[in-house]
Amino acid sequence: MSNIEDLIIEPVLTPQQQDVEDLLTGLRAYNISQLWQNEKRPVACMIRHIDGSIAGGIFGYISWGWCSIEMLWVDEQYRGNDLATKIMRRMENYAIGEGITRFKLETGSFQALDFYKKLGYEVYAELEDYPIGQTNYYLRKLLE
Repeated sequence: MSNIEDLIIEPVLTPQQQDVEDLLTGLRAYNISQLWQNEKRPVACMIRHIDGSIAGGIFGYISWGWCSIEMLWVDEQYRGNDLATKIMRRMENYAIGEGITRFKLETGSFQALDFYKKLGYEVYAELEDYPIGQTNYYLRKLLE
């Protein structure tokens, strides 16, 4: 073991990819030692034009027994046609089929809070002034 006096603390404005990977490796090893091996699986549902281009979609992860929705977007020209609701339901149904009944996501006050509430998500935390002048909401949905 090295002496603590041999360590250097340095600010890094542009971290190297290997440094970030080393941090993640260390953090994952600690988490596994405290809990269990976790597989963070990406999941998505896309809306495509016939030519294959994206008109919308949803992306997230299944991890630690939760489905975490990271992003949802539908092209403005197709909004108002329940496409966002349909892809949310597809994502939820897929996760349920995998044995997942807990869902989480975050959204801003300038985004889709009412939409998620309509789908049964509840706010469990708020972060004001993120971004400045707005509020960030953390939501969850727990199914039986």
